[in-house]
Amino acid sequence: MPNLIRASSTPKVQYTVSLPHSLLATASLVCAATRYEGLGDWLWEARTQIAPDLYQDLCLVITLPGGYQRFTAELIADLPAEAARLSFDELMAHLRTIPAVHYQLIALRALARGAHPPPQPSDLTALLHKPAEWAAYLAEVESEVDPEMAAALVGDEEKLKRQLLNALERFWREVYAGEFEATRPLMERSVAYHRAQRYPPSFRDVFVAVTGRPLPDRVVELLPGIETVTFIPSCYIGPYVAYTHNVERLVLYYNCRTTPIGADAGEGPSLYPPLKALADETRLQILALLHGRELYAQEIVEQLDISQPAVSRHLNLMAAAGVLKIRREGNAKYYSIDTEALAAVADALRVFS
Repeated sequence: MPNLIRASSTPKVQYTVSLPHSLLATASLVCAATRYEGLGDWLWEARTQIAPDLYQDLCLVITLPGGYQRFTAELIADLPAEAARLSFDELMAHLRTIPAVHYQLIALRALARGAHPPPQPSDLTALLHKPAEWAAYLAEVESEVDPEMAAALVGDEEKLKRQLLNALERFWREVYAGEFEATRPLMERSVAYHRAQRYPPSFRDVFVAVTGRPLPDRVVELLPGIETVTFIPSCYIGPYVAYTHNVERLVLYYNCRTTPIGADAGEGPSLYPPLKALADETRLQILALLHGRELYAQEIVEQLDISQPAVSRHLNLMAAAGVLKIRREGNAKYYSIDTEALAAVADALRVFS
């Protein structure tokens, strides 16, 4: 008798506007705006308006582990299934009921995600009392927070909880509440549009239809066991896609500004990301460098008068928008122009001529 294999079921897909998810994701994006090219302009406006002490407190917690959204991803994954229906006051009431030690565990899990292989939270707790090893670990996970400050924050769970909740409350009331209400109609229109579509049953096809991007391998690896996938609209994520998950639920953030406005706007989702990626002098220079050839990242850096991190941000945006293709060989990444994608953009633009 052959071995029996349980077939993986297609997850249930839903679309929703969620204040809790949007608040946590937008707070993360404000703190990550300097790391990624092509994010929404409002993030930069918010950075100029936000009180310096609030910005410092907010980003201290969110960027503590290093890497975009590691801390908030863990926090979002712990939200209850009905979180999307919560008002701000209900969200804060829920967060206050969570024991302080649980926030410490979230921070330690987020810190563990940055290392390979990831250590156990208990191992990291032991490192807090070994300054040299702790500093070395934070450097490994690319944390931008001073090691002593990080140790003091993670080691004092009550302070960690208090600082996080105070920063979120101030961010909502001083910065984001008005913007959320102003952009809610756009998000609701996007959700209504996708709910009305008759997408193919394949989740891969649904992902492409909603985001305009191919399904990443790292998301494919998460799907076995996932029962529900929730698409959350974002006004600021640009050509990127972000996700958080727990054992049963996957949350995906997509750019709702690319949702077609009407029946004649069917090409809208495919145009915005590549045009946004090309609307920059440096990125057009990179396109010229790659014309008819493939280069690895350092070769591009050597031909441009900007830093390696800046070049990486430009390349990541162009790849995320589908303008460039990436080929990996060992530890090197080779970049080339996705000529088919650019041809499709040109064809779509001709419709308006």
